[in-house]
Amino acid sequence: MKQLLLRVPEEIHRRLAARAGREGRSINAVATEILDAAVDADEGDRRARLRARAAAIGILRSAPAVAMSQSRRRRALASTRGLGPVVDQLLRQERERV
Repeated sequence: MKQLLLRVPEEIHRRLAARAGREGRSINAVATEILDAAVDADEGDRRARLRARAAAIGILRSAPAVAMSQSRRRRALASTRGLGPVVDQLLRQERERV
């Protein structure tokens, strides 16, 4: 494992420390995850870049796939219809905050 000495503004360090505290992890673990996601964002297809960005801002979650009937799938899709613009707005606000 390599070490990296990195100088960051106090505000970035404060935000990293706050996120690490919320997640119950070390600053190093959070910073490593963010750096890894940023490096991944430079590679791969659009989906990989979006996943990397979501991981970097802490909104990527994994869940095991569960078999679903067609009718349940249709109901699930219907229940989320129209949420795209809301998610877009939240992501835009998050980008502007950082």
